[in-house]
Order: sequence, then C-alpha cells, then structure tokens
Amino acid sequence: MRILLGSSNPSKKSALEKALQKLSLTDYEIIAYSVPSSVHSKPIGFEIIRGCENRNRELKKYAEENSTSYDYLCSIEGGFSLDENGLPFVVTYCVIEDKRGKKSTGKSLGIRLSKNMWDYVKEGNSLNKAIEEITKKKKNKQSLGITGYLTDGLYPREDIDSQAVVSSFISFVYKEQREDLENYIKENCKNIE
Repeated sequence: MRILLGSSNPSKKSALEKALQKLSLTDYEIIAYSVPSSVHSKPIGFEIIRGCENRNRELKKYAEENSTSYDYLCSIEGGFSLDENGLPFVVTYCVIEDKRGKKSTGKSLGIRLSKNMWDYVKEGNSLNKAIEEITKKKKNKQSLGITGYLTDGLYPREDIDSQAVVSSFISFVYKEQREDLENYIKENCKNIE
C-alpha cells in the first residue's frame, strides 16, 4: 500500500506510521511531500478540515503531474475549535482519500484550552511560540506540540495526530462492520433512510 502524505513534518510521518501499526497494517510505503494547506498557520474551526482537503488536492495534482501512483492520500492538520457548548479545544483532523476518490475524515481527542489561550490564538498569536519561550526549546510544533506541553508529555503531538489518522482510516479498514450496522439500521428503522 502506497500512501502519499501531505507534509514533510517528521512528527506527522511518525503519527501515520503509529496509526498504521495500531490498525495492524504492515505492508506500506509512505511518501511525504510538502504541500500547502492554504489556510492560516493556526487554523480555527472549519479551516482545519479545509487545510486537509487542500493538502490532499495538491497531493493529487502532484501525483497526476508526476505519474506517481498511490492507494491513499493522507493529510493531517491541527488547529483550534469550539465544541457545541462553546468550549475551546486544540484538535487534529485527518482526511484520507483513496485512489477512487472516496474520502474519510477523522478527528483526535481534544485538549481543552483556557479562555485566555483561546483569545491569544484568536488574536493571531502562536501557542507554540509561547511554549518555546517558556521552555527555551525550539520547534515545539514539530515535537511535543501544544498537547504534549499541556499534558507534560502524556499526549505528545504525534499521539494526538495518530488518533486522527486511525479515526480517518476506520471506514476503509473496518468496512464490513460499518456496512453491517448501516444495514441493520435500514432494516429495523423504517423512518431512517
């Protein structure tokens, strides 16, 4: 299985590898390309998924222009969102697209932010840069990430990103279970199409 990854960030490649191991998928090749997300560097809300979709679109374009075959396109994007209660979280989304164009979107566990952190991000500031100033270490975004810092290493970025990848691959890997449940609902719930 050949997977084109829409980022050259080593943390995202490690997250994809970790997710594939968790899904017991061992025969794979990952080719990472740096492609633009065309969204803000600190995406908020719908921009997160849009960033994934933009990356996959660029990957597909690259593959067509360079005659590069693939089984899946994979793009991972972290960002900030409000839940249905208006509470702010840092989350990661992943969009997987197979070679036939079927897409699946996955989401990670979210780590709650304070109102001050949320306002800081909304004003265009970077939590990763603030963390780097606090810790005196560079490239927090590529290593622990915000989630790793906020959890003292319990949930490093790579783990959070891999959750989104696993979530996104579920509809491809566990098709039979999804179809069984869909069929059950159709057969037993007449008012649901």
